[in-house]
Amino acid sequence: MGAQGYDLDKVTIRVSSELGIDPEQVWTAGKHPITVKARSLLYYWAVKKLGFSATELSKKLGVSQPSVSISLKRGEKIVKTGKLELVED
Repeated sequence: MGAQGYDLDKVTIRVSSELGIDPEQVWTAGKHPITVKARSLLYYWAVKKLGFSATELSKKLGVSQPSVSISLKRGEKIVKTGKLELVED
């Protein structure tokens, strides 16, 4: 599953690289702005590029489905504003 062999672990590494944080911080619970941004990017790319459903992702990550949906919208804005791509050229 995934874009060019990407899975959740590789997406986590890509997100952490893009934001200049440790991969563990992507998975840290809480509302710190950089962590929220990281999770939003992760959820967006996992759904849009890897083919996860919001429900499947919420179960896998232990968060509510509405939380994933809200983060998806936030992630989409981050991607469009920053012109970010999961797979760099």
